[in-house]
Amino acid sequence: MSKKIETARKMLLSHIREQIDAKGITQDMIAKKTGFTQSNISRMLSAKYPPTLDNCITLCEAANCFLFIIDKNAEDDLRELMRNRWGKVNKN
Repeated sequence: MSKKIETARKMLLSHIREQIDAKGITQDMIAKKTGFTQSNISRMLSAKYPPTLDNCITLCEAANCFLFIIDKNAEDDLRELMRNRWGKVNKN
């Protein structure tokens, strides 16, 4: 797996984890909504286990958040926000 893909996956999981934490959702609550075990949720959110796209979507649904795609060439504030976040991740 390329470093860029691995970095993007970790960034995605980090944002999902931030949403979960901000909303006070526990891993046990996610387990009940998804059917995943708490230990698998922990491994996915810590990026120790690379979740499938289906599992990422399921985690987002359980966290009541969206997973979306944005054009890198779009001329809007959301694109600029994502470009800045991606730049910070790539500097680490």
